[in-house]
Amino acid sequence: MRSRSIIALVGWMLASMTCFSQSQPDPGVYIESKTWVEAQKLLSDTTIVVIPLGAQAKEHGPHLQLRNDFLIAEYLKDRIAKTQHVVIYPTINYHFYPAFLEYAGSTSIHMETAASIISEICQVISAHGPKKFYVLNTGVSTLAPLRLSQDRLLRQGIQMTFTDILHVAEEAEKAIKKQTAGTHADEIETSMMLYIAPATVDMSKAAKDIPEKDGPGPLTLDPKNPNGRYSPTGIYGDATLATREKGQIIIEAMVAGITREINALRKSPVLPASTLVDAAMVGTYRISPKEVITITIEQGRLMFEGKGPRKIELTRISGTSFTVGTRGRVVLFRDDKGAFSTLYLNWEGQDFLAKR
Repeated sequence: MRSRSIIALVGWMLASMTCFSQSQPDPGVYIESKTWVEAQKLLSDTTIVVIPLGAQAKEHGPHLQLRNDFLIAEYLKDRIAKTQHVVIYPTINYHFYPAFLEYAGSTSIHMETAASIISEICQVISAHGPKKFYVLNTGVSTLAPLRLSQDRLLRQGIQMTFTDILHVAEEAEKAIKKQTAGTHADEIETSMMLYIAPATVDMSKAAKDIPEKDGPGPLTLDPKNPNGRYSPTGIYGDATLATREKGQIIIEAMVAGITREINALRKSPVLPASTLVDAAMVGTYRISPKEVITITIEQGRLMFEGKGPRKIELTRISGTSFTVGTRGRVVLFRDDKGAFSTLYLNWEGQDFLAKR
């Protein structure tokens, strides 16, 4: 009898623990469901704000819906909410998508407008406390305006990072991908949708569409357009190779990658506005095997060394453009991952290009 009682007690405890765990709310909070008084308590200088970004009107071939990117953004934000202490704002559904405008239903706004939307939203929210933002980005063409937004916000003491959708799950994609080329409505993206929203996929209309003369440029319905990548379907890749199993691998790798990026943002120090961009520029840039340019910060001042016998303070003209005393000018550029990797120097009338 005693053993039965113990078994019954253990069973009750397990059932209670299951009920308790199921009743626990997700750590992520959706700001839209709160009052302003509740929001005031949630927003501080330690808050990580997540802003999802996904097109709700952008072609994705004959087999996927126009709202494809929006669905991915909504899914990913819900997954992040289950494990991360973040405050999630509503998904932005319009941005910079110029490569698809020939296809009915597709929309895009100018790059400058797209950059301003993100910058201004973050600026407004930051006035309530937060200084760290993560844009849960589901596009590729969106990367350029997001980098512009990032630079502008850095100069105001606001840190914003974003998902690079091509790289966040890159290793997993390489391991399963069979198509020879493609990045849009293709094997990978279609597989993702078969995993997260299979009812939105019509595989009977999936196609392989990789142009013979592949190259850069927007997709076009005109086979004679010399400036575009001809695609009668709006697909770039081979959607017929998509499977739910591949989608699961990609999505889970994506969630893991985004989680790592949010954790890294959480741990990063909040720097004064005047030093955020400067700190990112610090490093050594090589002009030739024997000649380098070094940028350092000394007592809050950005210093240049490498030409002439002494260090010279850099004086900002605007953004990432500086004068080097009276002898030259320096402009620093970011690479496709957002890091400062290239330095242009005009020194006493001569031009130099230096790389990290």
